Amino acid sequence: NNRISNQKYSIISFLPKVLFQQFKVFLNLYFLVIACSQVVPQLKIGYWYTYWAPLMFVVSVTMCRELYDDVKRYFRDKVINGQKYSVLTSDGFTVVTSENLSVGDIVLVHKDQRIPADMILLRTSANNKGYNNMIIESCFIKTDQLDGETDWKLRTSLPLLQELQSDEELLTCGIKLNIEPLQKDLYSFSGRLSMTPRESDTGIEEPLSLVNTLWANTVLATGSIVGLVIYVGKETRSVLHTSTPRAKTGLVDREINNLTKVLFLSMMILAVIILSLKGFSSYWFVYLLRYVILFSYIIPISLRVNLDMGKLVYSWIIQRDSNIAGNLVRNSTIPEELGRIEYLLSDKTGTLTKNEMVFKKIHLGSISYTSESSDEVSLSPV
Repeated sequence: NNRISNQKYSIISFLPKVLFQQFKVFLNLYFLVIACSQVVPQLKIGYWYTYWAPLMFVVSVTMCRELYDDVKRYFRDKVINGQKYSVLTSDGFTVVTSENLSVGDIVLVHKDQRIPADMILLRTSANNKGYNNMIIESCFIKTDQLDGETDWKLRTSLPLLQELQSDEELLTCGIKLNIEPLQKDLYSFSGRLSMTPRESDTGIEEPLSLVNTLWANTVLATGSIVGLVIYVGKETRSVLHTSTPRAKTGLVDREINNLTKVLFLSMMILAVIILSLKGFSSYWFVYLLRYVILFSYIIPISLRVNLDMGKLVYSWIIQRDSNIAGNLVRNSTIPEELGRIEYLLSDKTGTLTKNEMVFKKIHLGSISYTSESSDEVSLSPV
């Protein structure tokens, strides 16, 4: 089907995945080992719940944050999957939700609607009229959500289908498609469309290229179009270009994790020094571990809670900042990374700047033109 899912977890995988991600971090693993040591009578220093309760609270806070982020993804997906489109059937156009579209459906898309699946542009609507009421055989799409480019892209319909009297004739003209195997490339496409009308024994073929395609998650910028679905769901170009959601670790988390290792090493050295002053006995390793447990408070367990709570507060403030219109926090794991940005790199003008150019100077042969004057450039003989 055409259902979209950007969730990191399922109901079954949530708990094991979150716990695995949490205890990959040295800080959490350290407190887990310390808490487990209190089960051993020889290593017991205090009441077991004084070690387990803080650890469970720390992990619970992180789990709640991950659950909150994943629930937000679920509701965003639900809105997209529930968007309604008109599908051409023998009884006319029928309203179908985006997630229920399938390959071979002929879909009507209006201006400013999201393209729900990878489609071939069959024809533009009769409402797309230009000069002298001539039907325009092309449309423009916005691809900024797909490739980051803000320039509109031109897409053209097939002339032999544009000549049909109505959209309903698409069901009776014997359309067949022969398209390339599934691939990720956004900027190439090849195939052939054949049509065999009922009153004719001979088929008509036309080649298909990129200008005849409408990729999923682009937005129709002009008019209305009718398209034929060729790829849905996980086979669309946009999904193929989306990597599997993974747990992101910010630079602050890595720095604190490394600092925790340094503190742990310092604790071990301090425990060895104290043990050497006491003297090594037959059970010296038990005393060593007890000293390490006693020094475990050097690394505060509240550090992790403060970090996670701070990230949630940062995300909440960013999303409600009146000076940043339309912003959306998709991940509350690394909001502090925004404060470390020093350079913004762009591949071309227009991505971060306005596409407004001012004429300065042009050289044509030996003449140099500016906005105010023209000067002849003297060329020295070779």
